[in-house]
Amino acid sequence: MKRFLEYNVPPGYRYQTECAAVGIALAISVLISLVSFLSALDQAQRALYMWQSEEWILMEGRMMPDFITMLGDKLLGLLILAVFIFAFATLSHYAYYYSGSKSIYLMRRLPNRFELHRRALLVPLLSAFVFVLVALVLFFIDYAVYMTLTPEACLRPDQWQKIWSVFR
Repeated sequence: MKRFLEYNVPPGYRYQTECAAVGIALAISVLISLVSFLSALDQAQRALYMWQSEEWILMEGRMMPDFITMLGDKLLGLLILAVFIFAFATLSHYAYYYSGSKSIYLMRRLPNRFELHRRALLVPLLSAFVFVLVALVLFFIDYAVYMTLTPEACLRPDQWQKIWSVFR
């Protein structure tokens, strides 16, 4: 991995700091997304029950909100960070060529004319892809948790079709 990064970032660039920042941003955004979804799920489930005679009783006729409604914008932070990290890292990589020894002139004289763009764009693009992939994985995890923890009697039918109707 170290060799891959050294080969695909600007020469002499300190990629360790960027990797640490991306990792911390990813971890924090995943944690916030999971906690906010689980909190909303817990609150919706508490509305299904009533405390009676020292036990929780499931109220008849109460229905859980749809999954897509519960999810709301919980994954939006990951997608926004993907765009932000791509833009910031790309600008940072391109700006690196113009500072210090001005290696932009050397990069433009290389036989492979795409070398400059590969070194400036590949790692930010992969970082953004990781954020989008993690958002997709979290979507399926949230769906599995929702379907597992929601009582069958309170589950509205056709949850999966309602998810797809949002994208149409």
